[in-house]
Amino acid sequence: MSAERIDPEDQWPLPPAWLWDCAECVRRYEAMKHVQAVMAGLAAEDPGVDWDVTDSVVGTQISLARHLADEHRPALPGWEPGCGTCAHHRAGVDDGQERVPGQRTGAVMAAEEHRARHLFAPPRIVGLL
Repeated sequence: MSAERIDPEDQWPLPPAWLWDCAECVRRYEAMKHVQAVMAGLAAEDPGVDWDVTDSVVGTQISLARHLADEHRPALPGWEPGCGTCAHHRAGVDDGQERVPGQRTGAVMAAEEHRARHLFAPPRIVGLL
């Protein structure tokens, strides 16, 4: 495929440098990329292969996003202006405020996970979760 045919919406971004300083981030990122490669190989060998995306690719992305949201919340990016999913989450949370001290609502957690995905997932798929 030529460079002219590569859509920026499909490109995996290079994660920020600070991510590589956390052993758990590295472990989860490598697991995510490994599962993606394995699943791509299986699908290439047999396009009819039956695999559960929630147990593999999506699950590893959620795992990494959850870790980033839990352990690196101050480093998460802000709301992405052109992202409809960011707009949806932003409208659904109370400016990220905790209703009970020390406990975040499910809506806030989902919004944080989404913002974390902007660090490592292609724009076309980051909005799917």
